[in-house]
Amino acid sequence: MGLLKFESEPEFGKLAEYVSACQPCGALEAEGYCAPEKRLFREYTGFTVDFLYASVQLDDKKIFEDYVLWFYELLCPVMADMPKHRVRALLLSHFSVVENGAEQIFAGAGLKKLKRFIGYGKRAAADAVVTEKSPEPLRYGKYEKERQRYLDALMRSDTKSAVAVAAEFLQTGIPVEDILVEILGETMRGVGELWHSHQISVDMEHYCTSTTQLASAQLYPVIFRQRRKKKKVLAACVGSELHEMGARMTADLFEYNGWDSIYLGAGADISYVLKQIQDHRPDLAAFSVTMPQYLVQCQEMVDRLKACYPDLKIAVGGNAFQSLSKIQGNWRIDVYARDARELVRWADDTFADEI
Repeated sequence: MGLLKFESEPEFGKLAEYVSACQPCGALEAEGYCAPEKRLFREYTGFTVDFLYASVQLDDKKIFEDYVLWFYELLCPVMADMPKHRVRALLLSHFSVVENGAEQIFAGAGLKKLKRFIGYGKRAAADAVVTEKSPEPLRYGKYEKERQRYLDALMRSDTKSAVAVAAEFLQTGIPVEDILVEILGETMRGVGELWHSHQISVDMEHYCTSTTQLASAQLYPVIFRQRRKKKKVLAACVGSELHEMGARMTADLFEYNGWDSIYLGAGADISYVLKQIQDHRPDLAAFSVTMPQYLVQCQEMVDRLKACYPDLKIAVGGNAFQSLSKIQGNWRIDVYARDARELVRWADDTFADEI
């Protein structure tokens, strides 16, 4: 099963159950794969319905096509001794299961649209090619050595050294914005790539996240002593989204830039966000989405807030938006920012007459 609950779309919930129960694992058994590989295949095929749902609801095939390539690249290292065309064939068998389930559960125009998007996935699987990535994802550009030092400490599970290295960056005069975005933020992006290529476990990824939150916290004495601008930002992850590093860094950079922040963290549902906006009256609401299946919840959040607070400025960002063909079209947002520094600059320019 995936992560979405489909409370308002029970047919998709039924499809998720069907797909989870009908995986084509016979091909894996024929190739000599045992429980761990089959368990991984079952676990991640559960996301298929999540991404299919998001792609259909937002009418954007890129979401599902990107997921297919992501899943293919995830499987290839685990099944390294299986020819690549067999991995693609396994994915195509999986999408045939999805299509069979859809034909049993959906009907009419809904089924027709669903099959069209499943077809996009099948074509993406048939054409999938593993993208060659550097085994050392942080070796490029400015702060290359600093990122590598920090990553090395994380990979040793040396929390004390990781925190000390981050403190050293501040002491040597590296700007707070660069420490947060270009060193800590980019290192965590690299950690995600290491997980995706099976070089580290998900438990290790979680350790890196918690340690990076600890390392960021020691910047707060500098962050909170900046001159106040009497402007306020609310930052949160949307709905079921649990990846909160982006929203946390956004709130921290706004604080460092003189704004007051209300940080709601992960799992902020619509009713909670509405209550916080009513209580605190922020000038800007910023939402972070990492996993593309939560884009539907984000759009629903934006629409609801604009209906209730039409003058509220709304910003969105996060890796999930890279899976959209376009963002400014049907989204009632004021800005999409690629990173927190870009959003802070936009906010200062937008509210320049009030600061």
